[in-house]
Amino acid sequence: MADIVLNDFSYLEKHKDFISRKEFWLAVSEQLSKDFNNTFSVKLDETTDLQGEHIAEIFVKEVEKELPSYTPRLSEILYRIDVPEAQIESLKNVPEDIYFRCLAEMILKRIILKVIIRKSYSENKA
Repeated sequence: MADIVLNDFSYLEKHKDFISRKEFWLAVSEQLSKDFNNTFSVKLDETTDLQGEHIAEIFVKEVEKELPSYTPRLSEILYRIDVPEAQIESLKNVPEDIYFRCLAEMILKRIILKVIIRKSYSENKA
């Protein structure tokens, strides 16, 4: 469990150009919904604070709250999101009260990276 650090959003710091834009977080929300077969999404409104760690925490809490209802299909969703098996395996002995929190953070990090890669690639193409 050494590689699991709860509430560690430090990886967002190097992507300041992206994470300060509302359209970035809308893209993250859209990707999250797509990866969950359009059965789940995080709603953002005009009053949502778009500061990196704050909004990341909103996403993590929403995902954490919903994950137990996806338990029968969770491995399929994690495969679709492309969360590395080693990371999932590292949660094997994690206490149940933080299991879904850790999983939610892993999911959000992977989705953020997917969106950043896609946006970087499309900007370089233009």
